[in-house]
This record gives sequence, C-alpha cells and structure tokens, in this order.
Amino acid sequence: MSINYCAKVENGIVAEVIVADYAWATANLEGDWHDLGGEPLTVGIGYIYDAVNDVFVAPVVEDAPL
Repeated sequence: MSINYCAKVENGIVAEVIVADYAWATANLEGDWHDLGGEPLTVGIGYIYDAVNDVFVAPVVEDAPL
C-alpha cells in the first residue's frame, strides 16, 4: 500500500486534500480523486485543475481595494 496525497476535484476546483492510498480513496470515497504522489504537497483547496494539461494551477488572488 502506497500512501499519497489525493485531491478531490469538484467542477474543476480542488475541494479537499487527504493523505490516503489512492486505490482506497477512489474505491471508497465519492467524487473525482486525483493522485498527487508522495512528494511535498504543492496543491491546496481552491486550486484549479486543468484537465487538458493534467496540472493543478494556483488561484489568482487580486489585491482588494483600500
């Protein structure tokens, strides 16, 4: 069993990130789960999933007016 980071994507946006076996997550949890591997976490809630390029993109945060 390999423990990895897994991201749940809803409508193209990361909604949840867990540490679990990917095969277990896809078999036992509802939703669209993606295996992020065992590397240091580089994806978080709110990231955008680009399905064409199979990459996660950080959301753009605009400065709020003062």
